[in-house]
Amino acid sequence: MPQGGPPPLPGPPVPPYPAPPPYPGPPGEQAPAPGDGDPFERAEHDTRATVAAPWWATAAPVHRQQALVARLVHLPDGSWWMYGAWARWYRWHPADGRWFPCFPPRSAQVRRSARPAQPGLNPPAMPVEILPAGPDFAYDYGPPLAVAGRPVSGALLYRLRSVIAEAAAAPPLDYPLGWSYFLHGTPSTVAATWSAMLWCAAVPVFDPDLENEAQTGLLRLWEPYLSRPFDDHGRLRWLVPPLLRTIIALYAERMRAGRPDAAGHIVRCMVMTAQALRDDPRFKVRAQALLSIIEPLQANPALDHRALPYGDEALEREWMSRCPPGLGATLFSDAAPGRRFQMAVYELADALTPMCGDPEGSDFTEPRHAAVALLAADMAGYRPDLAPQVGNWLDPELRGLLADVLEQPGHGLRRLWPVRGRLPEDFRPADAEVALRAMSAAAAVDLAWCRLAHQIPIPPDGFTVPDAFAAALAEPAAGEAPAG
Repeated sequence: MPQGGPPPLPGPPVPPYPAPPPYPGPPGEQAPAPGDGDPFERAEHDTRATVAAPWWATAAPVHRQQALVARLVHLPDGSWWMYGAWARWYRWHPADGRWFPCFPPRSAQVRRSARPAQPGLNPPAMPVEILPAGPDFAYDYGPPLAVAGRPVSGALLYRLRSVIAEAAAAPPLDYPLGWSYFLHGTPSTVAATWSAMLWCAAVPVFDPDLENEAQTGLLRLWEPYLSRPFDDHGRLRWLVPPLLRTIIALYAERMRAGRPDAAGHIVRCMVMTAQALRDDPRFKVRAQALLSIIEPLQANPALDHRALPYGDEALEREWMSRCPPGLGATLFSDAAPGRRFQMAVYELADALTPMCGDPEGSDFTEPRHAAVALLAADMAGYRPDLAPQVGNWLDPELRGLLADVLEQPGHGLRRLWPVRGRLPEDFRPADAEVALRAMSAAAAVDLAWCRLAHQIPIPPDGFTVPDAFAAALAEPAAGEAPAG
């Protein structure tokens, strides 16, 4: 036997991924020992560190799953939570054994009961589609914002006015347009700028008070070309965002007519529109996505020739393939309306968090429950019959909660519903910024579920919940005395 005893037994295989850096803790404090602190915050931090590691981009899905299984969080109710794709939390519920995007619990008591994955617990399998890809963590989308609260800048209006004037100068015979939404004789270049503007809007809901001002109205730029005035029955002006294939159709029609020069001019008008809009945070993300799709056509007009003979659907796939991975969520409305609805509900819960009370208090309302309650309020006033279809995209808890709030007149969460156009006193936003975020997120949810339910139209008067938040924008903040 060799001197020094037997050779050491081989240890477990070295994983192909490094351990995450130690949890730093609050600035100026010593980092807590592993397992201390909020398990949700710890899991989010460690997941971000893992996804940012150089090896992640080329790792196989099985290696990514192995790396993230230790970042799962378990609750006593049997649910599992994972910080996954698009920097969102996902919940696995034992009721149906599937993962759904779900805003995490905020109650201090619930978070204290959470435990990280450990021996003895059998976490569920993580499907590949909810694993972070890397680019989805790299881009900060920010909260979705409606075009309200403050007007667009004068510089943006000036640029758009020039773009629309150039588009309107195109000969109608060379740019035919069959849309009844526009006056007869309007060239399709004007429709291209209009469609590009609406597609780029994070939430195409507008404040009529701002729009009716000649100096600040964005929509007024297109008013001379529209066949009918805007319907302003509610507090907000709702416009249905066009699908990407609507924009593609304007371009494809000219290409198939043997007019690549005209198709190129349509693309140019859309590019200039998106370039003008991308400096405004309410349009920035989607404008960048649209530019990444259509700007290459200016450098290479033949880019879509191989897809053109196969119809607009093939052309749509070609366009979507040019969108950078980090901006892929902008295409959910076009390609995955169910996922878009899930993300919209998540964003609404996030926006409502400041209004839900003290997480340590007994009267605290979970933001995800508040979001579903407000979704129920808008569905109840328009199409409550669609709740089963829409609710199928929510996890079992929220799906059942949506049905209960709609069916039970005495349900406790109905206390959050607006009454006569006003929010309850104990559920009012503290300031205009919170009100704007909540209004925008609520409007985005309404647009998403209407799109999901076979593109039913927006009701003429809009929806109750966004209107109530719009009213709060003009009111003094909670606890603030009116100006004398």
